[in-house]
Amino acid sequence: MTTKFNKHIFVLILSLLSSAVLPAQTQMQRMEKNPSAGAGIYRPYSYDAAYEISQPEDGYKPFYISHFGRHGSRYFSRPEAWQLAIDSFAAAYAEGKLTADGKTLYSAMKAVYEAHDGMYGELAPLGAVEHREIAQRMFEREKPVFKSKKRNQVRCVSSVYSRCLMSMANFTEELSSLEPDLEVSYLAGKKYNNEYLNSPFEYDFSDDAERIVDSLMRADLDPKSLLSLYFTDADVIGSMNDPFEVEMGIFNFWAICFDLDFLGIDMMPLIPLEELAKCSAIDNAAKYAKVAVSEEFGKYTRVKGVTLLKDFAAKADDALRQDSKIAADLRFAHDSAFLPLCTLLGIPGYPICSIEEAYGSWNVSDAVPMCANLQMVFYKKKDDVIVKVYVNEKETALNDLTPVNGLFYRWEDVREMIEKLESVKQDNKLLNNQLYE
Repeated sequence: MTTKFNKHIFVLILSLLSSAVLPAQTQMQRMEKNPSAGAGIYRPYSYDAAYEISQPEDGYKPFYISHFGRHGSRYFSRPEAWQLAIDSFAAAYAEGKLTADGKTLYSAMKAVYEAHDGMYGELAPLGAVEHREIAQRMFEREKPVFKSKKRNQVRCVSSVYSRCLMSMANFTEELSSLEPDLEVSYLAGKKYNNEYLNSPFEYDFSDDAERIVDSLMRADLDPKSLLSLYFTDADVIGSMNDPFEVEMGIFNFWAICFDLDFLGIDMMPLIPLEELAKCSAIDNAAKYAKVAVSEEFGKYTRVKGVTLLKDFAAKADDALRQDSKIAADLRFAHDSAFLPLCTLLGIPGYPICSIEEAYGSWNVSDAVPMCANLQMVFYKKKDDVIVKVYVNEKETALNDLTPVNGLFYRWEDVREMIEKLESVKQDNKLLNNQLYE
């Protein structure tokens, strides 16, 4: 069901357009420090080896891990998002209407495009390495979990997409190589997609989200200025079906190169940082509008977080039984579930705010890079159970709860918070903005 345009969305668009300059400037500052900070959801995973892990109080021992991981670095998923760009360059090249930089950029784009033949959406070699390294660090950090004589079962469930299945395979193969006595079981199917890994939205708000993002793109980008660097004939640019789409296509080609590191392609010298930053800021707004728990559309996107957290609670109940043999529950899926999961747990950096606020401050590549993961580690001292949550392998606070010590929380408090989440069929009062008439 699509929704109709109304005055609430019109006001939101006007507000976003008035603040369009600042987000691009903020994004450019991030990218000056690290260009991949502007690659959005295509940013490869990174780990800070110098990060220090805190330890629980004496007597608490880790015994169970509940995990969610996004698939690793992958190939681009949709050819239509850059088809107009590559076709426009190809036609101009055939007519001899590309500048020297245009020819160089086209050659790089063509190499990336050809590398995607039969590989759209698939796991890249870098993605396999990312998951193996995370598994290895998890094992070393929480070794008692995987060395227990009483608990040696690891349950895995995956989205049906092959990039997730391959991520799961690499992760668990690494764990098994480190501890051969582990008994690993696997589940995958549409049942699990629909239940909590990649469940469909109750209502289709995509038209409104696209309208907001399209308005930003057409207000903030100047594609003719950028494309004049690559095309010798202004008439070629003027005859394009949509120069804005061509510029965003160029951005997508640039961003995916970080995941396909084996190609050795760097488009950065060929594209002005300012234009990449503008595209990246628009991409941030698009991802927040479509996937995160925004004030405007969060009453729909939050469904995935609620159902996923219920699964965390149910599986933990099973693992906490005295006779349980479960050492870990591992889940492999997508960004569309990871963002609501982190938001509803109250993790800093995953806010419930308006799209306007997110456009000015939030960065999707920080929140959900490739291989983004959440690890909830359970510790026990006699009958007392506490948990610590890692997001992308860094300890995190839970904003709505009081820790018992440092960043350790009582499981019963975390579980109570999960149980208090409204039914997935109900609207969150905080998010009830009545955007739809």
